Amino acid sequence: LKTTVKPKVEVYYFHYAIRCATCIAVESNSKNALTALYPDKVKTGEYTFKGVNLDEASSKAIAKKLKVGGQSLIVVSDDKQLDLTTKVFLYAQDQAKIKAEIKKAVEKVLH
Repeated sequence: LKTTVKPKVEVYYFHYAIRCATCIAVESNSKNALTALYPDKVKTGEYTFKGVNLDEASSKAIAKKLKVGGQSLIVVSDDKQLDLTTKVFLYAQDQAKIKAEIKKAVEKVLH
């Protein structure tokens, strides 16, 4: 019997249907960074990465809950959340810097 693990850390990337190369790079590099940093936790579902299209009606509830009004990268754990949008867009093409920012954010929301 497999019990479902409630995600301990959730990383949300909010975007619109029409996207530029930078937006796509931010999503891809952020998702890869989370998986590279925490492969076991991602595999078990303890840490999750979700791309959320703000143009879809189904995304309204989570966007409202996290107070997101546009393109954003948010790291969430329980009632703590960190917005990494400015930093990850600045480093869109730099996998190492995005990885470092995500690691810092995950550690911050867990403590």
